[in-house]
Amino acid sequence: MTQRSLSCLIAWMVGASLSVYAQTPGAADAALADGWRAVRVADCARCHGKDHEGLAAPSIVGFARTQSRERFIAAILDGNPQMGMPAYRGNPLIENHIDDIYRYFAARADGRLAAGAMPGRD
Repeated sequence: MTQRSLSCLIAWMVGASLSVYAQTPGAADAALADGWRAVRVADCARCHGKDHEGLAAPSIVGFARTQSRERFIAAILDGNPQMGMPAYRGNPLIENHIDDIYRYFAARADGRLAAGAMPGRD
């Protein structure tokens, strides 16, 4: 797959940009959906488990429950190479939707969103 086709695929999967939905009704649902899509494309489940509650790597949901927003975002962007966690700084899919990803996991952590739920779908 070429870089261009990969970029097109990612753009299609991620959907509207923050500036488009930030002013529309349902922006919270759109943010959760964009965060969910970005996490799916990045395939965090391969290490963190199907519901991101731990597998070979710790629970992202638990991490969101116990850490500040700033610490959560730094952990994703900077990674932890010694533990096998890649850094996503420089990855436009993750960087452009880092707040959405945090909102998604915060909603999972506080019970507003159930494991396996697809945000934005009735």
